[in-house]
Amino acid sequence: MLATFIQVEPGVLEQLHAEPGLAEQLFTPATQVPGFDTEKMRALIMARGPELMAGTMDMHPQFREQLERRLGTTQEELRSGAGGEAIVRLMQERLGRPPGGGGSVTGRHEVLSIDKAWHGLHYVLTGAVEPTDTPLGQAVLGGVEVGEDFAGYGPARVLGPELTAAVADALESRELEGDARERFDGQRMARLQIYPFGWDTESLDWLLAALRDLRRFYSAAAAQAWAVVTCLE
Repeated sequence: MLATFIQVEPGVLEQLHAEPGLAEQLFTPATQVPGFDTEKMRALIMARGPELMAGTMDMHPQFREQLERRLGTTQEELRSGAGGEAIVRLMQERLGRPPGGGGSVTGRHEVLSIDKAWHGLHYVLTGAVEPTDTPLGQAVLGGVEVGEDFAGYGPARVLGPELTAAVADALESRELEGDARERFDGQRMARLQIYPFGWDTESLDWLLAALRDLRRFYSAAAAQAWAVVTCLE
């Protein structure tokens, strides 16, 4: 599990409140690959997709009913070559690209990944395994859930501008790194099953580096009165 944080400007926050399902697009953005011809790919899917999907249903009959319902077409119709548009639409949804080109997230999104340091960092900041209501307790695992669970570890979470500012202020504490050093106890963290579980003396430097990155990230977001969206992937 990797933790990703994204700064979002007020306009993006309004979009997410209006259409929570757009949160996935922040973490799985549509990208343009040099030399990749989307029209040719669409034509290929339209031509071969139904046959291949029907074959998939033959190999995995337990999923046939679910796929037919999701696509809005039957296996026999797929065998006849119908259903290409439905397959394209399904693939767009899985990539976080709504069909028809509408309902997309706009605006700037600055990104920070703290990789697998998220749970250990939360622990040395708070001494707790789970989220707490304090600003430091919200820094890594906080926020209000938005949208669906698209990554398998819970929905994305939003920290509004006020909470983002409070977290940024708490992370500026002069005692913060000293407190984190005192809380770090590899054996205790292993007993508490703090992810990713293998803690040694070098792990503290890793967590402190993540802390400094997180401090800079929140400080920059708060300076612009932006919000933060975070997710475990």
